[in-house]
Amino acid sequence: MDGNGARLYDYLMEDEAPYHQWLAWTIAHLEEMKFSAPAIADVGCGTGTLMSMLLSRGYDVQGIDYSQEMLAVADEKIRAYNNVAPDLRAQHMSYLQLEKQVDAIIVFCDALNYLADEAEVKQAFRAFYDHLTPGGRLLFDVHSLSNMNHHFPGRTYGDAATDVSLILNSFSVDDVPGAVEHEMTFFERLSNGDYRRFDELHRQRTFSVADYEQWLQAAGFEQIEITADFTKQPPQADSERIFFSIRKT
Repeated sequence: MDGNGARLYDYLMEDEAPYHQWLAWTIAHLEEMKFSAPAIADVGCGTGTLMSMLLSRGYDVQGIDYSQEMLAVADEKIRAYNNVAPDLRAQHMSYLQLEKQVDAIIVFCDALNYLADEAEVKQAFRAFYDHLTPGGRLLFDVHSLSNMNHHFPGRTYGDAATDVSLILNSFSVDDVPGAVEHEMTFFERLSNGDYRRFDELHRQRTFSVADYEQWLQAAGFEQIEITADFTKQPPQADSERIFFSIRKT
């Protein structure tokens, strides 16, 4: 997402995305670890909303995202809200390179769904495993296949604030199972009253629960807990988000 899109999407969606639910789910699992001060890597941190929430609660968090523009928004936000200079790094999650291992890696808000294919997901899982301390946790969620195949295709979404509007249209991708494309059109009101339009295209892809579980095991993970939609219940046919809590032994 470019600089304009990152800034405006964050402005429109900060109250729409379930950040407080991601926060509660993350903290509940961090507390289970009983580490006195867990070091956390927020991979795919985007504009830093969840990272900022964790920092405000005293957690040691570094942010990783492939988009320099997203990180620029995160840096500005965290400096303003948390009064600290955040530890932010521009990296592709499949080729993660941290200075030292961390106690938890979190990957939320569709971040893993931006990986293009099976090979990138497998490489990301191996990178996550290598960068976790023994006993550390990998926490992430992905869109379900049901969500990708039935909910998104043909969907039109609109959101408007005083000076910014967004129209989002979603389409399935021919010959790529579990993939969708989101066409995003932004309108930003300028100081002279005119509007500026710009467009972005985002592709996301997901895989079956069984695929993710198999690839996690191949990366070396053994203790894998799979639930759905911020609950403790296992995924159902109509579940929207699949949650994974994995402990490195």
